[in-house]
Amino acid sequence: MSQYQSISMSLDGDQDWEVPIYKNDVEAKQQSPRTTDIYIESTLHKEGISRTDIQVCPIEEGYKSKCERDTLLENYVQDYSSNNPKAKNNTTFWPWSFIVMTTLCMGFCVGFSFGYYASEYRHLSARSTYHDERIEMPLNPLKNNPIENDAKKVFQFMDEFLFRDSPLLANEEKQGKQDPPLRLSFQQTTTKKPITYLSGIDAYSYLLDTSTIIPTISQYSNDFFLISSGLDSQINQAYCGVATVVAILNSLRFIKTTDEDDGVDVPVDPNFDPYPYATQIDIFNNCTRQTVISHTGGGPGVDGILTPPYGLNMDQVSKLLQCHLQSTKTYDWKVSIQYVDNTHQTVGKMKFDLKNALFDPNSRVLVNYDRETVGQVGGGHWSPVGSYSDSIDAFLILDVAKYKYPPVWIQSERLFDAMSTQDECGQWNFPSGQDVLSQEERFAHTPVDYATSKTKLQCQSKLRGYIIVSRS
Repeated sequence: MSQYQSISMSLDGDQDWEVPIYKNDVEAKQQSPRTTDIYIESTLHKEGISRTDIQVCPIEEGYKSKCERDTLLENYVQDYSSNNPKAKNNTTFWPWSFIVMTTLCMGFCVGFSFGYYASEYRHLSARSTYHDERIEMPLNPLKNNPIENDAKKVFQFMDEFLFRDSPLLANEEKQGKQDPPLRLSFQQTTTKKPITYLSGIDAYSYLLDTSTIIPTISQYSNDFFLISSGLDSQINQAYCGVATVVAILNSLRFIKTTDEDDGVDVPVDPNFDPYPYATQIDIFNNCTRQTVISHTGGGPGVDGILTPPYGLNMDQVSKLLQCHLQSTKTYDWKVSIQYVDNTHQTVGKMKFDLKNALFDPNSRVLVNYDRETVGQVGGGHWSPVGSYSDSIDAFLILDVAKYKYPPVWIQSERLFDAMSTQDECGQWNFPSGQDVLSQEERFAHTPVDYATSKTKLQCQSKLRGYIIVSRS
């Protein structure tokens, strides 16, 4: 058959279809002429059959029924495709392509899912078997560094036993403690009052004085804004005292006088030079090494604050402040320590001291309290006080463990009870008493090792309380 072939058919709505006759078929029987005839010519391309080049023209031959062109051409295409291998391959290629592409996509999705799951849950580890026992081998052999492992255990111990409610330490304390003394009726407190975190509009409204027609900032809320501008989160779980002192010093940098004779020594961190801004790294100097702690920096076992007894007590925080607040000819700085003893001190006395310090723009307050008593998770902790609210009779504690808790309103009675608790090592032979500790004792990470270290440090229990910084 040639590249072009003609098809003649006739349209007649009254008669049925008959087999069409091709003009190049000389043996075909000639039919009787019809009234309406058309001529269809289809071009056959090498790649297949195209149905776009169709010409319709009248012819003399006809057929008995009407011509449905689409049906006729479809039948012809099927006959040609069955005899033409190239056309047949074109019609069967797309199913295989679809199967291959689907398989590749599914394989990629499955592989990506397994890879993400393994990396997310750290299941990638080198494993070997010996005598039917599976041995876990870390991918990074450098992680087996004994010093690094000891430091990790120290942080875990501080989190689980020192700065969190620990059943083991709680039992030891109960065995060595006597029953608390009875309080008089005017000294009894209500510790079940809920605390309010500074996380909503109502909590922020306590910063206002609502006693006037138009609410204004309370006279006790100035320190909230000053301290918040220089309050950084403690860099580890033992540096709460350091972070609190840093926040106090940074808040005092705004009261510098023009003659620079203010007595406030705010360190200048190299990253912020020439602007004064204290950090938990550059706050230590020769004065602090001689009066507070002899060694700082270097991690657990080296840093004295990360070595038993861990953290800073009331006396150490007071001396850390004194190293940066010097009396001058014009001003006299005073750092006052008040231990809260519920046997002879009242909540009213505590409220009087703290409210006066908050009212004075040149004074600041730091509190050392027990988290468990106020309804939080943890043990002894340091933080500055930012405000007082008459409407709920509560103090705003600006928690330096910002990764753990937001600022919180604590009722006066509950805060009083939290400060009238005992620090197990509130007194010891600092700043250099840790030099007598062995390497294992410096990395104490169990209750037994910790108790041994405290004995060598001559730890004595002492009350917690608050510190007031004032200028006269």
